[in-house]
Amino acid sequence: MATKIAVIFYSTYGHSLNLAETALNASKEAGADVKLFQIPETLSPEVLTLLRAAPRRTDIPTVTVDDLKDYDGYIFVIPTRYGRAVSQFSSFFDQTGGLWFTQALSKKFATVLTSTGTQNGGQETTAFTTLPFFAHHGINFVPIGYAAPETTNMTEIKGGSPWGTGTLAGPDGSRQPTDLEIKAIESHAVHFTRVVQQFNRGGDRLAAEKQHKTAPSRAVEAVKPTRSSSTPSETSGTSSQKKKKGLWKSIKNAFK
Repeated sequence: MATKIAVIFYSTYGHSLNLAETALNASKEAGADVKLFQIPETLSPEVLTLLRAAPRRTDIPTVTVDDLKDYDGYIFVIPTRYGRAVSQFSSFFDQTGGLWFTQALSKKFATVLTSTGTQNGGQETTAFTTLPFFAHHGINFVPIGYAAPETTNMTEIKGGSPWGTGTLAGPDGSRQPTDLEIKAIESHAVHFTRVVQQFNRGGDRLAAEKQHKTAPSRAVEAVKPTRSSSTPSETSGTSSQKKKKGLWKSIKNAFK
């Protein structure tokens, strides 16, 4: 069965959507079964109009809390507000109490991509401040580290860090992801997908080995004699003892 990955994003001006679609395609090419979701909106239409937000994509489903149970891993594309996740993401995370109570997300995996207005606007802290959510649910956080060669490229100003790749939108939101940032995001998505795939393959192998080990013991149990049954040697031994007792009794009677 293919590894299932959910790419979950929130986007006001389209930057995070761009990152999410890039991660979606890269993860698919790596062999995963991937689906794109968007976080529920919490702002009113009036506020979104004042912000000049991009129209919400009606062709992309809005994620629900229960959707999280169906996937092995999550690529979260999180825009930044004041160096941490936007309130829409925080609101969604706060609704997962039922999943926390049952630990339904334990042993799943997550990684974080982000978009900030400036170089120091939260490229690292957005992922860092999301770790408590992962920890409480038992979700394994997978950073990119320096696995992507684009991470150490210093030829231009770019988003991203060892915590996760990303882009810089600019103070006015006019900057779009560069080719270098897009390549880094592709590398990140492939890296994450392979980590989850490797975990799943290991789990399948352990399950197969366990089944292989238990199968012979069941066969042995099936042929073991019950306590009430007697083997031929046991039957022969009992008859011999009876004969000896009978002979000894005859000798005793002869000398009376």
